[in-house]
Amino acid sequence: MLERLRYSWHIASVVQFAAAAVRRLEQVISRRPLPLREYRNFLLLQHPLPLGNAIHATPLIRALHAAIPGARVEAVASGFALEILRGNPGLERVIETPSPLKNFRGAVRAMRQAKPFGGEPYVALQTLGNERTLVTAAAMLSGGSVRVGHSVLPELVFAALSQDHRVSLIANNLRIVEVLGHGRELLQALEQDPSLIEPQVFPGEDDVARARALLVEQGIALDRPMALFVTQTSPTQRKSWRAERFQAVAEWLHAKHGMQLVFVGARSEAAAIEGIRAGLSFPSASLAGRTSLLELSAAMGFADVALTLDTGPMHLLRAMQVPMAIIAPAWSPPVEWLPLGNPRVRIFKNADMDHAPDDYVIDEVQVEEVEAALDELLHLYPVRQRS
Repeated sequence: MLERLRYSWHIASVVQFAAAAVRRLEQVISRRPLPLREYRNFLLLQHPLPLGNAIHATPLIRALHAAIPGARVEAVASGFALEILRGNPGLERVIETPSPLKNFRGAVRAMRQAKPFGGEPYVALQTLGNERTLVTAAAMLSGGSVRVGHSVLPELVFAALSQDHRVSLIANNLRIVEVLGHGRELLQALEQDPSLIEPQVFPGEDDVARARALLVEQGIALDRPMALFVTQTSPTQRKSWRAERFQAVAEWLHAKHGMQLVFVGARSEAAAIEGIRAGLSFPSASLAGRTSLLELSAAMGFADVALTLDTGPMHLLRAMQVPMAIIAPAWSPPVEWLPLGNPRVRIFKNADMDHAPDDYVIDEVQVEEVEAALDELLHLYPVRQRS
């Protein structure tokens, strides 16, 4: 074990030394970078593993435009980040590449061939979830002379950030604008439009049409009230609420507010969702495993209210501005991921603990308080009339 630790330390030291040498060589052989405040071209690097990281990077796009006159923003992305960014009006282009974490050479090759901004100088930006060394190195080798943001290896970044756990993930990403020299302008923009901190996704017409067809196929009448439930999450995360409690809230929404119920989730969660649906006294629908991310977002756009666990689809609900109640685990700090202070959201985190026991279930959140919150949300944000 000691030899393994020594070997790991040795490898880390060599990597850091090599990174510093590469950075120095880069400064010598390349033209002198502009002061960061003078750049107007920004390339957003997006190869995150969690869905939430991709969604929580989107406020940075709006912030760059709001704080920096003449800003141009492109993105290079792989996996589900490609879909999250598709249709975003703040991006001039989304460049598809393999993930550097899976195909490093392919990612570098694709970025070089794409030639961001036609060869003009730009800054490559790394949000949280994209701080891995392979992401940084791919940007460096593809011709991006300046890299700014969150990085595991600061030696490869011209202006490095480390995560501030006192503020949200979105706020950590917006710190990049400050590093670029436009902190004052960002504060002014946020004062004028606080919604700049909210994530966004942009389903297209085809996404909406597909979502509409799936809902109708499942027996959902789009001119009647609809509630959306996210009842499943990764078993390793220990963020579950008991099935009978979801069923109780569903019965209440149907009886009091005439709500139709739509369940969403991944294909692997379909069986568990069917177990909940089987215990209901009225018909419901499930889109589990049947949609792309933007089709799912479009389906969420038809919902009047939602009940969700603290999991990936919750971030899509936030981006689609759906009023919702969130059932949050006691062990997870809410400041990092949850939409604190959002008037459309009611968060239930009714206990605090350092870690989750193996058998942890969110039993500290009661059915009656969730129902009261949904009642309040439906009063504040009445059911929409649709044709």
